[in-house]
Amino acid sequence: MPGVLLIGLDGLGPARPGRSARSLLPALTALAEQGVSGPLHSTHPPSPVPAWTTMLTGRDPGELGVYGAVRRRSRAYLDLAPAGPDTVRHPRVWDRLTAAGRPSVVVGMPQTSPPPAIDGVLVPGFEDRTGATFPPRLADEISALVGDYLTDVPDFRALPPHRLISAAWRMTERRFSTMEHLMRTRPWDLAAVHEIGLDRVQHGTWTIDELLDGTAPAGPSRRAAVAYCRFVDACVGRLVRAAGPGTSVMIASGHGTVRMRGALLLNEILRDAGLLVLRTPPAGAQPLTADLVDWSRTAAWADGGHQGSIFLNLAGREPRGTVAPAERPALIARLRALFGSVDAGAQRVSCRLESPRELYRAVRGLPPDLVVRCDDESWRAYGSVGVGVSWLACPDDEPVEVNHTAEGFMVLRVPDRAPGRLGAASALDVAPTLLELAGLPPDPALPGRSLAPGARIRA
Repeated sequence: MPGVLLIGLDGLGPARPGRSARSLLPALTALAEQGVSGPLHSTHPPSPVPAWTTMLTGRDPGELGVYGAVRRRSRAYLDLAPAGPDTVRHPRVWDRLTAAGRPSVVVGMPQTSPPPAIDGVLVPGFEDRTGATFPPRLADEISALVGDYLTDVPDFRALPPHRLISAAWRMTERRFSTMEHLMRTRPWDLAAVHEIGLDRVQHGTWTIDELLDGTAPAGPSRRAAVAYCRFVDACVGRLVRAAGPGTSVMIASGHGTVRMRGALLLNEILRDAGLLVLRTPPAGAQPLTADLVDWSRTAAWADGGHQGSIFLNLAGREPRGTVAPAERPALIARLRALFGSVDAGAQRVSCRLESPRELYRAVRGLPPDLVVRCDDESWRAYGSVGVGVSWLACPDDEPVEVNHTAEGFMVLRVPDRAPGRLGAASALDVAPTLLELAGLPPDPALPGRSLAPGARIRA
């Protein structure tokens, strides 16, 4: 009996696909017309980790204790480490299938390195640098099939557009070839693949919207970026055909993209306010490390990302805390005022500072004290020190960088279900929908809802 095919394509925003995307993404547009489609609201932060773990568990980042690609490992200052699969305490959809004795094929999904054991096969996502798979012997089979399998584009932010697109093309071709091979040679009730290439190409060229509406300058780089998008779309069509007409298909993006207008240097702003004190001024721009900081005179420090994180140096909690618990509310109020309107030259950037308890159903692990969302997400947060300024502007006449937005996109095609609009949908709805499609029992503890009620394909 047919299963469920899940394809992750990060970087698709809520306006895509549509009529204007037909020439760029014809297979995706056709699927949207055959099923339901619409915006998919992501997590905070709107980053592959934790967005995809939320989508596959049905739990928000606070419940997961996963607040970004890296996690605070201990109370030691700036003790950060990648958020690996060992930090996931809730079952993902393939774990539920494994418990039911049903197999999955999983390729490229975030937060799967080192690869966990499942009923089926698993190739880790973009964080992996080891080449490990589950089962281990699968790595040799993939190598014989595609040669050097690529989990990510190395140094993608530093590559010129033509080299970036060329590397992404190779990576995508090998990922989808691997996925199609495994779908054809392994039993599966869930086939799930995540492709990071669209995200990487947009980070170094232009957003998909800019490619479509003509604001990306004409030339070889734009033509190459358009060709890559069409290639990804063709790969999607190939997998859908391999899955067969009776298969339910979900295509989801964990975030959208917007051209960056600039970046705020969170730690430099804290330094200017006297809340972060360094032992000696840095000789140049560099990441903040624990040895640089005079913790006896520091009240707060920050980490950057698509959204920023601020940590308070609380007495009784941090090793050398300076902020008494009774002073915490006043410090948070001061931080909100400090970042509420930042002077960035000819403009002012407004940031929202929210506590994890305001954002999530529960708070586990070692969360930041405040999550920083810069303006309309066209500003990113940097954690570097020694830059000498509190903000950096991005030129608007060349490919530079994009930031992630919380509005992603979803297409859901279920056999015998009429086309229509998706309506309001959240990352929390993905797992309940997959459980419904796979015929697994609903979990009443999950806050999301199935987007395909009554569309069960298995008894």
